[in-house]
Amino acid sequence: MTNKKIRVFLSRPNPFTNEQQYFIDKLKSTLENYNIESITLQAKDYSPYESLSALNEMIKRCYGMVILAFGHTYIQSGVLKKGAIQDKKFFESDEQSLDGKWITSSFCQIEGAMAISNNIPILIIKQKNLRIDGILKDDKKIVSVSDFSLDDKTQIDSFFEQILEKEIYCWKKSLEEIFNTIEGNIV
Repeated sequence: MTNKKIRVFLSRPNPFTNEQQYFIDKLKSTLENYNIESITLQAKDYSPYESLSALNEMIKRCYGMVILAFGHTYIQSGVLKKGAIQDKKFFESDEQSLDGKWITSSFCQIEGAMAISNNIPILIIKQKNLRIDGILKDDKKIVSVSDFSLDDKTQIDSFFEQILEKEIYCWKKSLEEIFNTIEGNIV
């Protein structure tokens, strides 16, 4: 493989805690160790009308995507589909509790859908107690890692060492295949 870095899109909510920022910094550093460069659309660059076009262009220039699904909104007590009547014709049509659940940024869903439409490998990293829906549901075509905690830096370090680095290594094989094909360096 060439020394050229493999560019991936990092989809993530803006960090609002020190632990979230620590996780992002550690993730970027770990990806760099695997010769992977991460890019993201900065909050200052978002506009209601131009963001989707800019995102699509950025993602098209990437060989893969990492979705870092931090909790963005916390629901102390809540109900999804309140009063719903279960109907076998519809997927998950029954009422569901949302007590103690986190919801990630809607941009993780949007950017993930763009990655699927561009047929690039996806790695999803999901926080503990996150509501799992849409792109966050497990799929055999997506490498998915669940249940990291942001309680402290020691737990974050442990998650990286014991779980995440192995999954990044597996996901990188798909990245390299696409990268080498596109770059004309088929081994």
